[in-house]
Amino acid sequence: MSFLDNSGDIILDAVLTETGRRRMAQGNFKIVKFALGDDEIDYSLYKKNHSSGSAYYDLEILQTPVFEAFTQINAGINYGLLATAATDLLYMPVLKINEKTAYGDNVRKRNGLYYVTDTSGDTSAKNIKSKLNDASISYLEGSTTGNSYIMVEGGLDTGFGTTPVGSSENRESNIVANNLNDTSFTVFVDNRIISEVRGASPTSYVNNTSGDGGTDLNYSIDLVAGTPTSLNIGVENYTGYKINAIPNQISYNTQATDQDFSVIGGPRSAMTGISLVVKSGLSAEYSLYGTVSDTTRVSGVTVDFIDTMVYVAGDNSGATIEVPTTVIKLS
Repeated sequence: MSFLDNSGDIILDAVLTETGRRRMAQGNFKIVKFALGDDEIDYSLYKKNHSSGSAYYDLEILQTPVFEAFTQINAGINYGLLATAATDLLYMPVLKINEKTAYGDNVRKRNGLYYVTDTSGDTSAKNIKSKLNDASISYLEGSTTGNSYIMVEGGLDTGFGTTPVGSSENRESNIVANNLNDTSFTVFVDNRIISEVRGASPTSYVNNTSGDGGTDLNYSIDLVAGTPTSLNIGVENYTGYKINAIPNQISYNTQATDQDFSVIGGPRSAMTGISLVVKSGLSAEYSLYGTVSDTTRVSGVTVDFIDTMVYVAGDNSGATIEVPTTVIKLS
């Protein structure tokens, strides 16, 4: 690994990927499209109040060394740039996990992880779900019948109480009008561990439009099976599932109760609930990819677990989020 010194002239460092080299050898290599990304840019280095003036606002970013180009597909662009015709965009959508307790079936993180139960083959008197309940750990039921979910919410996170506020008018003008409203999400999971992804049904809804001045939360999240897709993120053994996005209709009101229900501090776009189905018959996988006979992860009980990462992407906005999860069962 090495760095390119970009403190002087601009350098274009282009290399062929493994697929590109193979097609070059076969004589059918042709560039038909390209993508740009900003994986290595730290935008917090932009100093708009620099004492030396505007020429120095982005100097630290421009002088940050970057990696030489990689050839592996799984080391390429993770955060691609989005093409848009709008010239007045000040903010881009983000995805965040909503852990507000107002949503009864919404799963909260525990020690940085979301737990997913594996109850296949569990014939004990008290299964892993009971043990997690005893330890006050909320979890996803890793089956097709579970109704718990991780809620993912999208929008312009400009900050509560700042402009533009999360009103329905700003949603239309800042998100919908610029084609940044996600109508679906793609969830990527390790297919050695997870056999299905479930998401919010098309009839699910979330809003605060009724009651006293829009201060009451109304929601219904029903889960349905997602659709496997050929899309990939270049990570081996990962499969993508397309799930529904429902309109995020939590709107700003003068009582500011919207922040009791939303984690997005500006105009909101879409949201969904995500549930994971654990692959049946997991056994050797726990010793291959995880930890067995552990007595520290859950107090007072011995468990096997596998830590894995789930990736969620907005299909219109391009916004992404990583969800750290643990598949867990009794030893």
